[in-house]
Amino acid sequence: MTIHQQSHQIEKQQRTQKWKLKLTMLMLAFALHCLTHPHASGECPATCGQSSCASTDANTTKSPDQTKTDSEKNSKRPSELNLLGKKMLGATEKQSRQLSLGETEGVLKIAPVHLPVNPPGDCNHFGWPIATATGNTIIVMHRRIPGHRAKGAGKPNPAMSYGVVLRSNDGGETWSEPYDLRDCMKPEDRNRGGVVPLSHRAKFDKGNESPLGYKVHLHAIGTSRNGTVIAINNHGVFSSKDAGKSWQHFSEALREDTFKHPIINIGPRILDDPERGLLVFGNWFGEVDQYHKYSEKLVVLNSRDGGASWNSQEYGVGFKQYEPAAIYHDNHYRIVTRDQNEVRSHRQLSWQPDHQPTVIETNLQDPRLVDTVDLTYNPTTKRIEMVRSERHHMELWLWSIAPSDWSNGKWQRECRLFKRSGKFYSDADGFHPAGAVIDRERNVQHIFFYSGHPNGPAGVFRLTRTLDTSRLVDFLKRP
Repeated sequence: MTIHQQSHQIEKQQRTQKWKLKLTMLMLAFALHCLTHPHASGECPATCGQSSCASTDANTTKSPDQTKTDSEKNSKRPSELNLLGKKMLGATEKQSRQLSLGETEGVLKIAPVHLPVNPPGDCNHFGWPIATATGNTIIVMHRRIPGHRAKGAGKPNPAMSYGVVLRSNDGGETWSEPYDLRDCMKPEDRNRGGVVPLSHRAKFDKGNESPLGYKVHLHAIGTSRNGTVIAINNHGVFSSKDAGKSWQHFSEALREDTFKHPIINIGPRILDDPERGLLVFGNWFGEVDQYHKYSEKLVVLNSRDGGASWNSQEYGVGFKQYEPAAIYHDNHYRIVTRDQNEVRSHRQLSWQPDHQPTVIETNLQDPRLVDTVDLTYNPTTKRIEMVRSERHHMELWLWSIAPSDWSNGKWQRECRLFKRSGKFYSDADGFHPAGAVIDRERNVQHIFFYSGHPNGPAGVFRLTRTLDTSRLVDFLKRP
């Protein structure tokens, strides 16, 4: 390394430490505010990241709601964009003014869901949120880990989790306390093979080559036809029959001794097929000592017993695809997935059970690392819409395509939803907008993403936008 390179590296480290110091001071100031202005209900505010907020015995299925009095159950944690949230969001001044006006006009709003105030150890990076809805309840699941970028992120902690969940019964305006899904696991399953789950040991626990653990990378969530919520993450498979108030862990599902396959990276959505049961789409990821060793397959996981056991099918697609986002529309499963060959584009797949997928090239190109998308059918516009980040300039964009045009792969770029300051993976991190929720009653879409620093801290946010896309586009075109 040359003297110039060493100098540049030192300056970069100093900028990172300065940024983190400012965030630490903000968190301390906010914590002091919470101590001097306690809530009447005694609950933690919406930005609380303390693991004690959701502490329960490790071998129970109880959630925080089941350990409270009736008055505490009725209290909520408000969702407000305070100084800490604004710092992590990193919105430009122009963007902040636009968001304020958008909220006033009812077309666009951003608010925090979960921010890392007083997090456990170095686990101050709250990220990769995905969501589902059952009835009037929205359930969000996200990670709580040391960072996105391993170098400089800090050390693992027994409280690090790949399955923190929160619930909202009022369209995301207020949220329950966070609950760590590991708290419903058996002690022997909770840290099977080590504190760091199987697929992330190559990143955060390189000396640990234990093959024990759950063979999952990333996570998925969905609601079955009977209203049961199913969640899959690095800790295995979980189920809730009461809209996220309590959870069950399927101890053997996707465990290394029952799932004799490589680790599977999965897309954000679990779908319930009326004939085949639960479906999850993904790709083989390698083993504990083969990090990011992708196949050129579309792998479909299938469960006919509500998530307790899973079978797999695989189909050759000719490229290394990653985190496929899927919907069911017009008798086909329609998928947009990352092309990991060059990590510069997305491709489409159309699939029917027991048939070879059709691969479709698209105009979804980027000069920098592509991100996982959200894919949905908008009942207001009658178009398939996609939320897609463009990390090379740290922006979130809305795209759409008519269902009849799906086969040509030519998407229409509708509008920019959000822009933050900073450079991706340097002094800024985000967005992973996968797993959004359509709220037909309010005629909005709730999009969940994360924003902050790649080494932490980073927090989870909600972007709510009107389903009237034309109205949204007209608003965002204003000077």
